[in-house]
Order: sequence, then C-alpha cells, then structure tokens
Amino acid sequence: MKKPATASLTTIMEGKTMKINWKRIAWVVFVVLYAGLFFYNCFKPFNNWFIPYVFTMILVVWMAYEYYNKNLFFQSGLIPDSLYFWLSRALFALFFYSSFVIGIATVIWWPKNQIGFYPFVNIIGVLVLILSVYLRQMAFRKKLSNIRRIWHFYLSICALIFSIALGYGSLFLVAYVLIIGLPLTYWNYIHEVKVFSNFSDYVKKQGVENLKQADYRKYWDKYLATREKKPKQK
Repeated sequence: MKKPATASLTTIMEGKTMKINWKRIAWVVFVVLYAGLFFYNCFKPFNNWFIPYVFTMILVVWMAYEYYNKNLFFQSGLIPDSLYFWLSRALFALFFYSSFVIGIATVIWWPKNQIGFYPFVNIIGVLVLILSVYLRQMAFRKKLSNIRRIWHFYLSICALIFSIALGYGSLFLVAYVLIIGLPLTYWNYIHEVKVFSNFSDYVKKQGVENLKQADYRKYWDKYLATREKKPKQK
C-alpha cells in the first residue's frame, strides 16, 4: 500500500475527521496517569515543586494529545516526512528531551541553577506553554497561507522551548535555549520553508495558481517522483 505523501497536518487542513482509536486512547490515558503519579512522587519531597509539577503535566498531556492525533512534534507536517532533514530533526529532539531532563533535575538536584522568584517565573512558564499550544493550533487554521502556517508553527516551538526554561526556573536552560535551541529551530524552519517554496514553484509550473487542499497529495506524489533518481541506462 502506497504511503500518503503528506503528513498529519495536511489531514487537518483538509478537514477530515479521524476515527476514534480506542487502543491508542487507552495507552495515552495510561501514560498520562502514570506520569501524573510518577512526577508527583518525584517532585513532592522538594521545595517549590507544585508549579513545576503542573507545568510537567500540561506538557505531558499536550504531547499525549499530539501522539494520539499522530502529529509530528517538532515539524509542521506541511511537507512529506521523507523531505525533512534527519540530522536537524534528531538534534532538535535531543535538545528538547535533554531540556526536559535538565528542567526536572533543576528542581530536584540543582537548586543553585534556579532563577528564583518562585512561583512568578514558573507561572510565566506555564502561561508561555499554553501560548505555544495556542500558536500551534493557529498554524492549522485554513485562513493562513502555507508559509504563514510554517511561521506560526515554528513560533510555537520557540515559545515551547522557552516555556521549559521558565516553567522549571532554570538559568542553564535559558542559555541552552538561546545558544542551542533557537538556532536548531531556525534551521528546521528554513529547511521546511525552502522545501515548500520549491514545491510551490513546481506546482505553478504545472499551470496551477490556487492549489486546492484536496489536490495536495496528488501534486506531492508528482513532485516526489521528479526527485527520484532515474536508473542508469546500460
């Protein structure tokens, strides 16, 4: 069976409803409940733990929701999975999950790394996390052009990684985001814009000015076919 060319965001763009996957729901509910109990026991013995715990659970629930919908965590999904650059994706994933671990370690083992001003800084982190989720949903709205969708999506990623630094109140993570996180986000953003712009140019050369959402898959398949290496003639 041929894999669809476009990723999950295109399904949302086309307005298709997803069937309920009860097995996936059961797994998501189990993970969220387990995470809630695990992180409660993890944070509770330490000072200034409650807001970081709330932040952690909002983040877990958001990721569980995205997992259930089969959305890409760190890319918009407006281009086929095969056209994303694996190195930039891998490095950003490493950065994100290491930030999560460092944030938790800040509360538990690294109090000298804390920004202070609890709970104000941490509450700002929670609000920025909610903002990132809102910006992500804005990126899925049909009223935006596709390039603007990509821009809104990666803006939500910037908000997300800053929210981790603030939600856990970590001085190290502030520097980590500025030096490592933002350049990696920009790298992924530039790559996705470049690929989508090349695809848009290809579509225009086919004589299509306003591509309907229902036709995206067909034209992505044609575009990918042009990128395939032709077999050498003997």
